[in-house]
Amino acid sequence: MALKVDIDTNYSRFRISGPIDNVLSKKRILGTLRRLKYSSDKSNIYIPFDEEAKVQILNEIQEAFDKNKLPLQVLSGANNELKLYKDEQDNFKIFSEKAELIRDNKFSDNLDLIHDFDNFQRVIKKELIRTLYDLQLLSAFHMSFSQNSCNFSVPGAGKTSIVYAAYAYLKSLPLNDSRHVDKLVIVGPISSFSPWEIEFENCFGRKPTSFRLSGDDDIIKSHKLEHLYSPQPSELTLIFHGGVESLKDELLDFLERNRTMLVVDEAHKIKNPDGVWGKSITDIAQVAVSRVALTGTPAPNGYQDLYNIFKFIHPYKYKQVIGFNYGQLEDLTNKDTSISSDKIIKLRNNLSPFFIRIKKSDLKLPEVREEIHYVDMHSYQREIYDFIESKYIKHFRNDSSATVKDILNKAKLIRLRQAATDPSLLSKSLKKSISYSELTDSNHPDAMFLTDTNEYINDSEFFKKIIDYINLEVPAKFTETLKLLNNEILIDDAKCIIWTIFIDNALRLKDYLLSHNIEAELLIGQVKQEEREEIIAKFNNPMNQDFNVVIANPFSVAESISLHHGCHNAIYLEKDYNCSNFLQSKDRIHRVGLNPNQITHYHYIVSKDSIDEVIHNKLQVKIERMEEIINDDLPLFELIDNDDETDLIQGLIKNYADRASKI
Repeated sequence: MALKVDIDTNYSRFRISGPIDNVLSKKRILGTLRRLKYSSDKSNIYIPFDEEAKVQILNEIQEAFDKNKLPLQVLSGANNELKLYKDEQDNFKIFSEKAELIRDNKFSDNLDLIHDFDNFQRVIKKELIRTLYDLQLLSAFHMSFSQNSCNFSVPGAGKTSIVYAAYAYLKSLPLNDSRHVDKLVIVGPISSFSPWEIEFENCFGRKPTSFRLSGDDDIIKSHKLEHLYSPQPSELTLIFHGGVESLKDELLDFLERNRTMLVVDEAHKIKNPDGVWGKSITDIAQVAVSRVALTGTPAPNGYQDLYNIFKFIHPYKYKQVIGFNYGQLEDLTNKDTSISSDKIIKLRNNLSPFFIRIKKSDLKLPEVREEIHYVDMHSYQREIYDFIESKYIKHFRNDSSATVKDILNKAKLIRLRQAATDPSLLSKSLKKSISYSELTDSNHPDAMFLTDTNEYINDSEFFKKIIDYINLEVPAKFTETLKLLNNEILIDDAKCIIWTIFIDNALRLKDYLLSHNIEAELLIGQVKQEEREEIIAKFNNPMNQDFNVVIANPFSVAESISLHHGCHNAIYLEKDYNCSNFLQSKDRIHRVGLNPNQITHYHYIVSKDSIDEVIHNKLQVKIERMEEIINDDLPLFELIDNDDETDLIQGLIKNYADRASKI
């Protein structure tokens, strides 16, 4: 009796039937079967497969049998399945080649694509009141043609408008077209909800029917379920990345019943395939009609960050698309493989049909002017800063292995940054103590910022000076900010955003400006989302003069928010040493949609002879390196450790030594 192989479609496995005892007695073929994770019963051998590996596994089986001179007959069921699979693979290859032609804008010789593009433009012209610039139009065409794609364009390129253009085209298709969609689900930061709703109106000339799946009280939960199970839900549904898991079953049902484009904004946040966010979102993606991933930094930590993004857009073909498994991508990162290596080139080529990217250099944005304002600290601030710095420098010098990964070293750098801006920030934890006597214990948590390796600093006079600083003088950066606002910025009803890392700094600066008749609003974490959106709407309206200044924290509003409609000036009280956060904050007011003659001004306030200067210089090096990556076609990963400020320690030591030598 001859050996035969067929497909058991119910269990996604090959079934080999016949005299299998003869097969299992041969060591070489048994080794192949074990590697393929076989199982058997009295008359059959079973070999599992996933859809993408059907052909490969059957080829391995046939090759193993041929080598062992065991004839194997492939039955018609298997042949038909494999033929269908091969046809589908060939079609996907043709589709991918066309998508790449669109991506590279090289489809002028393809009559089918030219016809498709003409149809696309007709629909966009009819449906959208917003005019897309050429690269936006190309990106939207690529997205609608691909149906499942990534857009890795830089912040400020207009990714939201691109999505709406692609959605408009897919929605215009006949109901019996498998690509037709009529609902949008946006997964993104809560801060992105309002921009998505506003941009919908800007693109279509009408307000969307929208529903936000946010909030946790019982009434809100019931409203969420009511929306998700409604026979006529809102056209636009918005949900936070972290909210998907708790509503996964309901979202799966929603996506199965509604023809939906599922969009993940800031898609780098789902990079971990084992994380709750990444797993829940890729799970629901399997039943969406169209899938779109948006991020300007697709692989911030390494090539492995790409894995889950492409699993999201192609749940059934991601292994084929990427061409590397997760472990192999990690190896490419850990081995610091050259970007010109064969493996990296292969990875780029594999991914190229499935994403499009508008680079910073493509935007041709209007002029930027940057000015550094070096300020001398006032006497008390200088005394406090110098006292702290001298103690920390001694510790850093004594510990040659000092790194920011040591929590005490990180605390020291934060405290120095606070002292360089406003020493009253140092008093917050000290004020928690009942008396100075508690601070004589070096293990007391509030003593951490003045603790070095071997000694504890006990100077009650100095502590009193920190606590009383708020009544002693106004920080030099505050007075410089006031001068800039009055003399240069707030002229002819202009507006300004002030960036500060420290929340208490924002609160105190707001009061200081108000005491000088300048009304400012806060965009920080403590401000409720509804209030934040109202502030942004007013600030973006050039006609609204209720306030002309906002004070913002980059961790709260660095992503997903546009402020360029009404504001063209920014003041930085401190710079965030995280390069991505810093550049994101700059992009809030310098992005697509500006008047070509509009000049955007950035003012950086730097305390002389302090850690401010070190951060400024080190950050410039990071920016130059990152700009090279930003202007790359595919920023595979940053090659910059934004969280490791260890080089600040060495820079601080050198800066301190240089200053000391001049005294």
